[in-house]
Amino acid sequence: MMNKEEYLDYCYEQLLKIFNRAKNHTKDDKQKFRTEGFIQAGKALGIITHADAIDVMEKAHFDVFGESMASRKNRKASLKEAVARGDDNFINIPAYERLNP
Repeated sequence: MMNKEEYLDYCYEQLLKIFNRAKNHTKDDKQKFRTEGFIQAGKALGIITHADAIDVMEKAHFDVFGESMASRKNRKASLKEAVARGDDNFINIPAYERLNP
C-alpha cells in the first residue's frame, strides 16, 4: 500500500508526463483522464487532500513550463485577446520576451 508521499510522487510523475506532452503539443487525453481519476481517488480515500493535489499540480506545472498555472492561463488569454483584436504590437513581440517581460 502506498503512503501519502509515495502517492504524491506517483501523481507528480504522471503530471510531468502530461505537462511535457502538452508542452510538445502531443496531448494524451486518455492519460490525462486516468491521472485525474487517480488524484480524485486519492482525495476520496483520504490519502491526499485537495490542497495536496493542487500543490503537486502546481509544482509539476512550474517544473515543466517555468510558470504557475494561473500565470500561464492569463498569458495565453492575453495572447488570444490580442489576436482577436488584431494587436500586431503584442503579437510581434518574440515569445521569449512575452514570457519574461
